[in-house]
Amino acid sequence: MKKGTLQLLAVAVFTLVMQAGEALAQPPPLPVEQHSIIVVDRSGSMSAVRTDGQTRFQAAILNAKEYVNLSLAIPHYFAVWSFEGSTYIKEQGFASATTTIATLNKLSVGVGVTPLAYTVCDAIDALFTYRTDLGNRAKKVVKLVSDGEENSTPSGTQCYGPSSALENPPYTTNSWEWKVYNKFATRNANTPPPAGAFFPAVLNVTVLSGYITFRGESTSAPEYSPAGQAMAPSSASTLANYYSFLQALAQNSGGVYTQIVDSQPTPVVGDTNKDFCVDNTDYSEVLANYGATVPPGNPAADFNNDKVVDYYDYTTVVNNQGKGAGCGSSSVFITK
Repeated sequence: MKKGTLQLLAVAVFTLVMQAGEALAQPPPLPVEQHSIIVVDRSGSMSAVRTDGQTRFQAAILNAKEYVNLSLAIPHYFAVWSFEGSTYIKEQGFASATTTIATLNKLSVGVGVTPLAYTVCDAIDALFTYRTDLGNRAKKVVKLVSDGEENSTPSGTQCYGPSSALENPPYTTNSWEWKVYNKFATRNANTPPPAGAFFPAVLNVTVLSGYITFRGESTSAPEYSPAGQAMAPSSASTLANYYSFLQALAQNSGGVYTQIVDSQPTPVVGDTNKDFCVDNTDYSEVLANYGATVPPGNPAADFNNDKVVDYYDYTTVVNNQGKGAGCGSSSVFITK
């Protein structure tokens, strides 16, 4: 083949690669629907009792139901999956909010371990096989609620791998973190995203801290492998890396990271300043940001994470006024 022809081919290949990278970097059109798979951790450690008397599982279900009840300007459909042991259960296909609340109310905690990577990667595949007629005009979200670190994804599945030696992206090649991150970013567990790529799948994650209880703590709620062996608690450094991974993935995919600490009250939707009470302070913050896109608007006032503070956030803070364990006699409530 002549040198000139080779040069032309090289230019053509380079152009295609650049165009593919630019396509990944560009956000899709404004969504006309939102599709969420709510992934609920049913592993054994979720039965640990918080200081408010609820189990972590009860707090997780409450958080998931609050997510379902958020108002959006576009239709929102939900599926529900749960995981425990070495697999997951598709509890419900895509359906309305009313059906989803009923499904969540029926779930119960188990005793098994945590195949988190396996579950969320398969959930992404399921998201993109629903309503393919909409193309890229539907927002795809994995809403994960969990207290457990990945520890039981089956070998041979798409996101199986050892833990990453690196705390932040780029993660160690072929680690489960590297594969899960890639899956959200490119829909392929083995294809890393180019710099600045737009993520086609969003992670909204709520973690219940404590994860697997440390040795010697009185609130132990052990997890058991399918063979009946008790799972050893994770180290503090391992858990810190896990928190960092979830935070980075949520942030980079355009999602929200929320932490529910065992020793604190359960967060309430509409609480912009994290004082566990929806009151006039939160109402004023929504009004101050009303009409603003996020950013530069305050993301704490964008309760449904649609990147704008609008009527739907306003109704959330009004409807939830007075809710939260932090509300007391000195709280100032909204006057309509």
